[in-house]
Amino acid sequence: MVKRKNTFINIETSIMNNRLKCLLLNLFLLLSLSGKAQEKISIGEKKNLSSAILNENREIWIHLPKTYNDSSIHPAKYPVIYLLDGEINFESYAGMSDFLAKPPYADMPECIVVGIKNTERTRDLTPTKSHKKSPVNPDVVLFGDSGGSENFVRFIQEELKPFINKNYRTLDYSILVGHSFGGLFAVNVLLTHPEYFNAYVANDPSLWWDNKILITKTKEYLDKNKKFPDHKFLYVSQADNEEQNKNWNSDMTQAIEEFRGIVEKNGSLNYKHHFFENEVHGTVSYPGNYDALKYIFKGFRTDIKKLSKNPQLLEEEYKKFSQKAGAEFIPSESYLNVILKFMKTNGFKESETYFDGLKNKLYPQKN
Repeated sequence: MVKRKNTFINIETSIMNNRLKCLLLNLFLLLSLSGKAQEKISIGEKKNLSSAILNENREIWIHLPKTYNDSSIHPAKYPVIYLLDGEINFESYAGMSDFLAKPPYADMPECIVVGIKNTERTRDLTPTKSHKKSPVNPDVVLFGDSGGSENFVRFIQEELKPFINKNYRTLDYSILVGHSFGGLFAVNVLLTHPEYFNAYVANDPSLWWDNKILITKTKEYLDKNKKFPDHKFLYVSQADNEEQNKNWNSDMTQAIEEFRGIVEKNGSLNYKHHFFENEVHGTVSYPGNYDALKYIFKGFRTDIKKLSKNPQLLEEEYKKFSQKAGAEFIPSESYLNVILKFMKTNGFKESETYFDGLKNKLYPQKN
């Protein structure tokens, strides 16, 4: 009887040990999977910049291109996009720019995206001090903290840009992107400091501001200068606002249309206006930003299939695009690697040799 009892005890102990092993194994697998699930995907980094001009600290969000830290290629320089209302637009814009820059059908070069987070938005983005009284209380002035855009653009030009250029590999080509008051700010910078940026994006800009002060400034600018500087681009999106609010938004619509008429009549600016049916003020910036990038960088994309028969076409098209943009753009090393792989895979020996030579010329190997 004792022997049988010991046998039962041994069996139970063995079962318990096996169960414990299974439990530990499951726990190990769970922790392993949990660890993998918690790996983070990063789209950028935050930096704090102390501004003497604004007398405050500003938070900046920075997204670097996918190839920025790729050690298999030569360190490259990248255009910079300065994005207003960074806390609202940064994530979507970073993904959008990466998608549009993906070879072999890249519509634009890879870019550094710098999102500027707001502190006092109305102050920073409006060009003049508001004297508009509240319709419900005439003792209250609307937008009382307005009129600080000149200080804000000084901050961008004299403090933020030098910081970005010092700490990152930048190409001398930049774009300013804004929506609503940010669009108002972008148009104002074009009129007052056109040399600060190569291209400007104004999504549903608040050109109604201060009795349409920027309409007046546009007329004065063209009366004085006759035309806009060469190689400057302005993209303006317009939302379908009339159905939402037939009072305030009608002022918005009228001002945008009046500005459009002046600029298109002058004809000296690389300008595109796009009305988005069924998009309202709060949603128009997303399709507007996508369309703006495709417009600004129109001519950047090359047809990799055509390059197989005419490899010289690549340099010709980049030269043509550079002349249009007013800055020098060359094929990236990562794109040349894609082209070389395509030529080799499809047996285009002569073209492969040509692009191998072009790559060695543009990105010579160190001895």
